[in-house]
Amino acid sequence: MAMNRSRHMGVPRGGAALLGGLISYGLCGRRMFTTYTDDGREARYVCHQLATTYGEARCQSISAWPVDRLTSTLILEALSPAAIEVSLQASEDIELERRQLHDQWKTRLERARYETALARRRYEAVDPDNRLVARTLERDWEAALAAEQSLTDEQRRALAQEPERLTQAERDAIRQLAQDIPALWSSASTTARDRQAIARMMLERVEVIVVGETERAGLVCHWVGGTVTKHAFTRPVRRFEQLENFDKLLARVIDLRSQGATAQIIADALNTEGWAPPKKDSFNAPMIHRLLQRRGLGTTRPIWSNNIPLRNNGEVTLQEYADRIGAHRQTVYGWLRRGRIKGRLAKVGTQRIWLVDLQNSSTGICTGESL
Repeated sequence: MAMNRSRHMGVPRGGAALLGGLISYGLCGRRMFTTYTDDGREARYVCHQLATTYGEARCQSISAWPVDRLTSTLILEALSPAAIEVSLQASEDIELERRQLHDQWKTRLERARYETALARRRYEAVDPDNRLVARTLERDWEAALAAEQSLTDEQRRALAQEPERLTQAERDAIRQLAQDIPALWSSASTTARDRQAIARMMLERVEVIVVGETERAGLVCHWVGGTVTKHAFTRPVRRFEQLENFDKLLARVIDLRSQGATAQIIADALNTEGWAPPKKDSFNAPMIHRLLQRRGLGTTRPIWSNNIPLRNNGEVTLQEYADRIGAHRQTVYGWLRRGRIKGRLAKVGTQRIWLVDLQNSSTGICTGESL
């Protein structure tokens, strides 16, 4: 594999991304760069050469982990014991073809040596006094010698290009190591650089294609040796609205809600039916609550109701105060934390909520002053 290692335009610059320098965008063909956020824990493959060079819109970006996860699976499948056995069997077939080729070279060289020896005998048998015939036979002998030397050089070059042969001990070692590759790949002792080196020995390049802003994407792997494979996968997106079948998903949620199903029952049903949320692998009850509330299908939160016990005169909830002055709830919460408005924590059931004291709150803030 080291002898057949491909040469790449890009090189990995550290970090955990598996395909740094190998991946390109399938539509424009340009190489994608690897960017890191969250102190290097989050990686993305970004195609932004036109944006940085000509000020155009960014072409495409995609989270690295779904691409790397699929590529790792494909690499491990290629290195699985069954695949190794097939490769070893293929090497045996190649060995048979190599022997046939060597036999052909042997026959050609024997024929060239015979022609050279025949030309030599003819030259040596001629009468020296017959100089015209002697010069002609000498040229024939020299031509035969040159043809033999050229064929020998050609054979040497052809044999030098052949990969080294595997001994039986090496074959047995490969079979044994193939049993441990998945464990070694995920081992804590295996570094990102080790995985990147393996990927570069097996892959010429990888192309990724994202279908619009949806979760659907495709991967095209160009393997060393010329094989090309295509794979579809799902990438994480930011919003429910980006899902390709969001309208059908929302209709299913509304249908289950109209039947009186709780958020947990709806989540379980969606998971059973094969639906997937934007960023997670499965739905849960809080996720359904947020989706219903954003669509105006949820219930009013009890902590914002007017039926709060132990409320003093002139006190309103944080949400009621935000609605009254036309500010965002988080903005009002920031004022409260910095002491710009007065309030206290009150316990309502199992929850704790903030109550704002209207009488002691700044009038400047109540008129809509921003942070």
